[in-house]
Formats: sequence, C-alpha cells, structure tokens
Amino acid sequence: MNRMSRLHKKTAIVTGGTEGIGKATVRRLAEEGARVAFCGRRLELGYTVEAEFRSAGMDVTFFPCDVSDVVQIGRFVVKSLELLGTLDIIVCNAGGGRALPWPEHDDENWEGTLRLNLDSVYHLCRLCWPHMTNTGGGSIVAISSLSAWGAIGQTQLQKMGGRQPNPAYQVAKAGLEGLVIHLAGRGGEHGIRVNAVRPGRILTEKWENVGENALFWGLYKDIQILKRQGEPIDVANAVLYLASDESKFVTGTFLDVSGGAIGRL
Repeated sequence: MNRMSRLHKKTAIVTGGTEGIGKATVRRLAEEGARVAFCGRRLELGYTVEAEFRSAGMDVTFFPCDVSDVVQIGRFVVKSLELLGTLDIIVCNAGGGRALPWPEHDDENWEGTLRLNLDSVYHLCRLCWPHMTNTGGGSIVAISSLSAWGAIGQTQLQKMGGRQPNPAYQVAKAGLEGLVIHLAGRGGEHGIRVNAVRPGRILTEKWENVGENALFWGLYKDIQILKRQGEPIDVANAVLYLASDESKFVTGTFLDVSGGAIGRL
C-alpha cells in the first residue's frame, strides 16, 4: 500500500525559492504532494529550477518577484492564487544581508535589509491573510536565524574571520520573530498556525563555491553539538513538519535547526 503524501492536495507559496534553503523547501513540499508557486529575483535561475522540478514530476511554478517591492509582492500573490485557487501554506524564506562591521553601516543598506527580511514578510502575510481566513486556516512558516538573538563579541568575531551579520539583518530577524508571535495570536481563531524555523550555520550552494570553511565555520565548528555541516535539506525538513498536519497543535513556536549551537552560544 502506498503511503499518502503528507501534503496531499495542499497548495503553497514560497518566497526566495530559487536556491539554497528556499529551493530545498520547494522540492520537499512538492515531493510531499503540494502544488507550489515560488518566486525569486533571478529570472533565468527561477525558470531553470522550475524546469528541473517539473521534469521530476513536481507541480511547481516560478514567478519573478523582488519581495523588497510591495507592488511585486501583490502581483505574486494574485498570480499564485489564480494558479492555485486556494492557499494552505506560506513559507516566508526570502532574505539575506551583507556582512558589514559596526558602525560602518549606511542608511541605504539598513533600509534595504529591513525591507527584504522583515517588511516583505509583513506585506506577504497581510495580503494572504484574508484568503486563509476565508478557507478555514493554514500554516505560515517564516525563516528566522540564530542572529535574531545571538550577540557577537570580539572573541566570536575573531573565530568568524572578522565577518559578522550586519545590525540591520539581526534587527530584521528579531523583528520577524516578534511578528510571528503577533500573527500566531491573531491567527488562532481562524485556524491559522504561524511558526518559524531558526537555522544556524547552513552551507548553501553559494558558500560551497568559496569553500566549506567560509560562512563562520571557525565559530560554529566549536559551538555546535553535532559536528557536521548544516545543509538546506535540514531546514526544509523542519519547514515540512510545520507546514503539515503533523504539527496541527503547534503555533507561535521557533524550531531551531542549528546542530545544537543554541545550547553552546
């Protein structure tokens, strides 16, 4: 007897789904039966990922969208709903930020980083909220970061090769977690669950190209309890759990995927 897929007949949208954690998440949701609309800023890459997954029998569709622009978010939501008809799962994954020292940090970077990592989640959830309330609820999963709460002192900075998350990125992720708590409270009466995955150090494709010792490994290899590289699939599997009915009594929660680093910071 074949096992019923965990997201059978579910629909999902994923932001920043063209590479790294986002791409792995699109794959996992689609593998488990979801119809997925995903977006990204890089058109050629997005359509390449779409073709790759469709050739493997997955029901995925790419839409170009820069989530830093609220107008483009609105278009993405409209097109996704036209395609999918309903909306069961939202994965707010798009994000990122340059490693910049303090206080050499300009206003343009501050504002742009907040728009990408925090404002985009607010706008996406606000636009999708009526559709979820009208159809009996769903699951929202945001991708946060250990940067939301982890301070970096001089000792940690040296182990990170002098690189650190910039202040706007840390503020955005902390604000994101506050937004998750607020939306979880507002969503309960509508059957909308809102949670976040909090990754630690994840070796995505772009960092593999510069070597596995990049991206703060000098620090994390010491503080992780599990002594291996974190991979995008590790985060995607956590998203899948929170998106599925297996977590139907879970909301307002932050699921750490950090190899145990949270226990050593």
